[in-house]
Amino acid sequence: MGNRLYTGFSVFEFTWFLLLRIAIIVGLVFIVPHYNENPPVISIATGVGLLFFLVLGDDQIIVYPDKIVQTTNSLWSLIFHSKATVYMISDIKAASLPPPASTEDMSGFLLLAFLLPKNSMRNRNDSHPIYLDLKDGKTVEIITYLGWQKMQEIVDTINPLIKKG
Repeated sequence: MGNRLYTGFSVFEFTWFLLLRIAIIVGLVFIVPHYNENPPVISIATGVGLLFFLVLGDDQIIVYPDKIVQTTNSLWSLIFHSKATVYMISDIKAASLPPPASTEDMSGFLLLAFLLPKNSMRNRNDSHPIYLDLKDGKTVEIITYLGWQKMQEIVDTINPLIKKG
């Protein structure tokens, strides 16, 4: 595949999904011996647990000299060789992040954050896009759950490649 110039992934997300997989295994170890007590419920719970175990995975963006690859690291994608999303550097005109929030936006956000109840689980809606302006005039969003700093490093790695090409 070539030399990786940058690999962006979230250590928090990787650890979180690893802990969830361990919790699923522990749960399965406890419910499978009770199969004879209620076979339909235990079968469904085991199937759902195994499905979650296979599908849970964290985002990863890899920048190569000629392309950007976005993938989800899960056992499902490893076993079934699911396709990653590939963006060719030669098709990209510019890469950017959304502008940071202004102070007016932040004050409203802080007020809402203070008033709304806290969610102990990580919200999967806290995604941030990386915008790729393509040479054909389209704009593509790479939706990712990486932190702002990692996204900035990805953009800082992509833009010099675009200028070279």
